Amino acid sequence: MISYQQVFDEIERQLQQARRTNDVSAMREALAAIRSLSEVALSGSGEKLVVPKTVEKKKVVAQPQVQSLNSLDAKPLEEDGANGSSLFDF
Repeated sequence: MISYQQVFDEIERQLQQARRTNDVSAMREALAAIRSLSEVALSGSGEKLVVPKTVEKKKVVAQPQVQSLNSLDAKPLEEDGANGSSLFDF
């Protein structure tokens, strides 16, 4: 459970961090954190706030689909001015 004082302390920390930087992106990130902290505090009732645990995001790694191409099955690329199917046929 999180108390209002802990939320205020974190808001102050984020505000100080935003004031110390000249990076607009870092300022916006700190302000977004302050907004989220404020929403958490406003959604709670009573002396203590219950903050739901964040769901851990799993990294999904796309597996490349490999098609096995047999060099005998592949049709050679035909271009104008090419003399043959070999790389060395100029």
